[in-house]
Amino acid sequence: MKSKELVTGVIVLCFIVLIFTFLNCGQYKHIPDALENFSAKDGTSWERVSEPGFADENNYSVVAMKEFQGRLYAMTRNDNDGCEIWRTEGNGWEQVLFPGGETNGIYGNVLINNLFADMIIFKDKLYVGFSSGFQGSNRRSTGCEIWSYDGEEWEPVISDRKDVDESGTITAIAGCEENDTETTAQITDSSKSWQPDQWAGGVLQITSGSGIFRKFDIISNTSDTLTIQDNELAGETGTEFTICDSIHYTNPFPPFEYDTGAVEAGNSYEIGMGIDENGFGDYWNRAINCMIIFKNKLYVTTGISYEYGAQAWCTEDGENWTLIMPERSFGMFHDEPTWPGGKKPVVVTILSMCPSSVSGEDVLYAGGTGSTGSAGRCSRMAKLTDSGWEAIVDANVDENDTGTNENGFGDGMGCDMYTGNFMPWTLADFKNRLYVGINTIGGARVLYTPNGSSEDGSWFYSVGGDSGIPNGFDGEVNKGMTEAMADLVGVDCYKNIVAVLYANDDYLYAGLITSYVPPLGATEEHLSGAQLWKTADGETWQQVIADGFGDKQITHIHSFVEFNGALYLSASKAANSLVGGLGGCKIYRMVKE
Repeated sequence: MKSKELVTGVIVLCFIVLIFTFLNCGQYKHIPDALENFSAKDGTSWERVSEPGFADENNYSVVAMKEFQGRLYAMTRNDNDGCEIWRTEGNGWEQVLFPGGETNGIYGNVLINNLFADMIIFKDKLYVGFSSGFQGSNRRSTGCEIWSYDGEEWEPVISDRKDVDESGTITAIAGCEENDTETTAQITDSSKSWQPDQWAGGVLQITSGSGIFRKFDIISNTSDTLTIQDNELAGETGTEFTICDSIHYTNPFPPFEYDTGAVEAGNSYEIGMGIDENGFGDYWNRAINCMIIFKNKLYVTTGISYEYGAQAWCTEDGENWTLIMPERSFGMFHDEPTWPGGKKPVVVTILSMCPSSVSGEDVLYAGGTGSTGSAGRCSRMAKLTDSGWEAIVDANVDENDTGTNENGFGDGMGCDMYTGNFMPWTLADFKNRLYVGINTIGGARVLYTPNGSSEDGSWFYSVGGDSGIPNGFDGEVNKGMTEAMADLVGVDCYKNIVAVLYANDDYLYAGLITSYVPPLGATEEHLSGAQLWKTADGETWQQVIADGFGDKQITHIHSFVEFNGALYLSASKAANSLVGGLGGCKIYRMVKE
């Protein structure tokens, strides 16, 4: 009898072990094979786990990675064909198709290129923030979008594809010539019988012909005619006429050129109304920069909004969205009479957010850029309160003009992108401190605060400044840019210009972005490969990777994520804010001990 019970017990135990093993293996059965091995300077070992660009050299960057349903998802930047999404499949990768089987740009929209983008898990779905366009005062964008994905089906969340408020076919066009006497034009659909100004404040979207994806502001309407305004240029750009012919635009800096297609009678159109449209109803919200879960809500920030300023939105359910006040640019504006309402936004991009308890309670912090104007340039920081954003780094935080709470963490009104703390690129919470990674041509830096206060003296240097560690981590300059910019700025232009931070329990990592700006002299011949550094205490830093994993064309190390207990990161070949890059991105994995 005992023997029989023993056999039964053994069988049950084996069955339990088999189930556990099956479940454990099933959770992480999609692990990419190692394709190449590297030994790092800190003694760690790394593996390349993807083909360059997923076999497409136009996939310059992996801009975001996220684990979802036991797979690793990676989203690319592609300026030529539109962004892509890939995920692990077995011991390799497979492309995730968009609705209708599209491979690029969600619905074939090549303008959705993902200069910036993000992904996050919310309500058991993968929420994906897409971006369209580049830096600069010329738009070349259809606005940012957010979609959710359940592993099989895509659903628009913030997108023109969410719904169609009105559609039709253009039967006549008037006043749409260059340099005519009116800045607006008229689009007629003789089949309609609208109420007066029914569509005022909405957006006209062209959906066929060579001008597909062009957008116009709707100023007013009669029973069958829309009065529309072109809005392709930001701020002080002269009179912007509404032109239906093909137009050639040249962006001053960063330099890029593009053509818009012609709009003609016979083209189809749609009208979009409300915050569920691209860009939360504002197609100058070109980028989704950051997505964070904070106190069970999804928070999203926008960027590259030169016309009106960056925004932050939140939702509890993924359907109903609330705009965080002040509604734009943290409430900060330059006095500029040629900008809408006489206000030029200080913060055109809110690039980073991070929850932290450094103040003694859980607070959401955010960092934004500072544009040129009367309020001064360089980094701004804000914290979320019950009434909205409250500045903690800005010239107006207090009455004096000294301390690390001024523009650029103490650089003041004279701060600029060539020497000062220009942009707070990333935030990270690590061992009771809030850290910020800085973008500046004067050399990447890292600062931290132990309290998150808006008072003088609340920020300290971990890298650069008075930390004892040189600007740019290694203090090296980019000789090409320094020589090319000598007459203009007369200062050293550094090799490493951005610190991308990522924290886990053991280390704070800093992936660096190196100077690759050919129009400013930072050409390919001056590249030596992006670097990776780490610190265990926030003060003593150790170099991990010195040469882009042996590839001098690697310009970024970023997009960190932990998957199956290992640290993954992306190594990109993109020009930071310019159009184009040097080839296909790669993904690397640290070998687990």
